[in-house]
Amino acid sequence: MLLHSYVGAPIGAVCYLVGDETSGEALAIDAPGGAACWAAETAERLGLRLGLLVLTHGHWDHIIDAAAFQSVLGAKVAIHAADAPLVRQPSTAPFELPLTVAPCEPDRLLFEGEALAIGSLQALVLETPGHTPGCVCLHLPTAEALFSGDTLFAAGMGRTDLPGGDEQRIAQSLGRLAALPSHTRVYPGHGPATTIAAERWLANYLNA
Repeated sequence: MLLHSYVGAPIGAVCYLVGDETSGEALAIDAPGGAACWAAETAERLGLRLGLLVLTHGHWDHIIDAAAFQSVLGAKVAIHAADAPLVRQPSTAPFELPLTVAPCEPDRLLFEGEALAIGSLQALVLETPGHTPGCVCLHLPTAEALFSGDTLFAAGMGRTDLPGGDEQRIAQSLGRLAALPSHTRVYPGHGPATTIAAERWLANYLNA
């Protein structure tokens, strides 16, 4: 697995570029400000074909460049159906920010258990609601990697006090992630990477 990351404007959301070295296929995960330009340059430099942008959820800081991925790079945009309205009509609410996020129509709606091919790699879609109703994670079992969006961070979890947040549902989602192999490397939507084993507090959610 080829993996490159970019920390985007304005509050440090992370865009990941995941590629398969043999086939040259790649997908991007999340689209903070500046990510589309970075992804295009990185893919070209590495000889990768970027065909898909997966949005882990629809909060504004993760979708700023989604429309640019679609219109400029020609990438298909995928998001869970429950969060699709957030990219069709983006908003920074409840924050009053001097920022306009361009809307975009998703090309693909993600569902539980779907396998996204990245050359010889497979990324499995895990529904992990709680931070938003349509939060998803991508699990690459053969690469021992999890892209957790804003569900799981190093030493923390996603907020549930924003519109659509749900404490009970995120507890269930964290319990699901806690059951993954302990050596799984976790790449979150903000902050540094971690592992399931390092997040020992997750064991509290196993039976949620």
